Amino acid sequence: MGARSGDCRWLRIYRNIAVAVLLSLSTAVSGDLRTVSLQIVRTNVHTAQITWQSKSAVPAPGLQLFPEYQLEKSADLNNWTALGERIPGASNGRPQTLRAPDLDATGSRAFYRVQSIIDRPFADFNRAQLGGGDLAFANFFGAQFFGANLANSSLAGAILSGADLRLADVAQSDLQGADLFAAKLFETSLEFTRLNNADLSFADLEGADLFLADLTGADLRWAILTDADLRLVPLNQSQMDANTRINAKWKLVWQLVNGQATTRVFTNADLGAASLRGADFHGANLSGAILDLSDLSGADLRGANLREASLPFVQLAGALMDTNTIVELKTRLVWELLNLDARGRDLHGVDLSTTFLANADLRTANLMSAELSVAELFQVNLGGANLRNANLINADLFQGMLTNADLTFANFTSADLTLANLFGARTNGTIFDGATFLQTIMPDGTIRSQ
Repeated sequence: MGARSGDCRWLRIYRNIAVAVLLSLSTAVSGDLRTVSLQIVRTNVHTAQITWQSKSAVPAPGLQLFPEYQLEKSADLNNWTALGERIPGASNGRPQTLRAPDLDATGSRAFYRVQSIIDRPFADFNRAQLGGGDLAFANFFGAQFFGANLANSSLAGAILSGADLRLADVAQSDLQGADLFAAKLFETSLEFTRLNNADLSFADLEGADLFLADLTGADLRWAILTDADLRLVPLNQSQMDANTRINAKWKLVWQLVNGQATTRVFTNADLGAASLRGADFHGANLSGAILDLSDLSGADLRGANLREASLPFVQLAGALMDTNTIVELKTRLVWELLNLDARGRDLHGVDLSTTFLANADLRTANLMSAELSVAELFQVNLGGANLRNANLINADLFQGMLTNADLTFANFTSADLTLANLFGARTNGTIFDGATFLQTIMPDGTIRSQ
């Protein structure tokens, strides 16, 4: 910790929030919460005054957190010089109009920009409401965020070394490249959070919820990940060492996606709900393995033995198979539909229940009387397909394309049709009991929500 706290590089990270402004013009810049509009006027031949309105980095009604600002000047947009000292963004907790003079504005042309700076090491934000904040590149070294709400926030490149984030909600946030060295993340909510290339070395993530987070390229050396939820978490290019504490299942997943596995035999292995993108299973023995809900996108399954493996909802887009791959016919069919041309294919009466067919192109396919219950069909293209008498109970058709499809007597009971497009579809006798309609385009072009 001593080396980190003494390194000033980590304590002065600026956020560039305004593009250059020509001396003779006033240019507004729109964007995130820390973007400002600069106005510029000459006060005499030698002096220009630059004005902007400060903003909170956290939207209301959350904690109003005002950055400091540093005005900078350039003649060529490459070399920048600070003008004056940092300017506080708030007075008595309220935003203010900020003004900074350039006393040497004698050149024919100059450019100005404002850096937004959040420099709050060791600050107390326990249980604070900071959700949706634009906190990228902020310095929160050693700060306290116990039980705080940071959900849906931008924290890319932020300094959170030694910070206490126990029991905090950081779900769906951007922490790409963040410095979380030795951070306390015990039982922290990090689901759907981007942690690509983040420094999590020596961090305590015991029991953390990382469901569908992204740890690609993250530094996990000496990290504690015991009992963390790592379902569908990409661990590709991440770093671990002998001191990383992690459950055996996820250590194996890490080994598989990083080419560190010492065996090709994974009989009856539990690899359910794992992100195995790009894993090399060429010639491997996966007989009896549990692969439910796993992501095998881009994996090499050529010559692999998947006899009696459990494969519902497995993702196979971009995966490699050959004639030597031993796998049940249903799974091979799913692979074909995702990776080969399936347009117009005759699939009448086939069983595709509990399969993952997201983004499949099944235009004009014959799926008459097909079994598609509980299938993942979001963003699938079923334009002009024949789905007469098909069973789609509890199917997920989020953003599905069913234009001009024949849905006669098809059963969509409890199916999700959010943002689906049914324009021109035939729906004589179609069952929609309990189906979800949200901004769904109906056959007659009307939009239905309920």
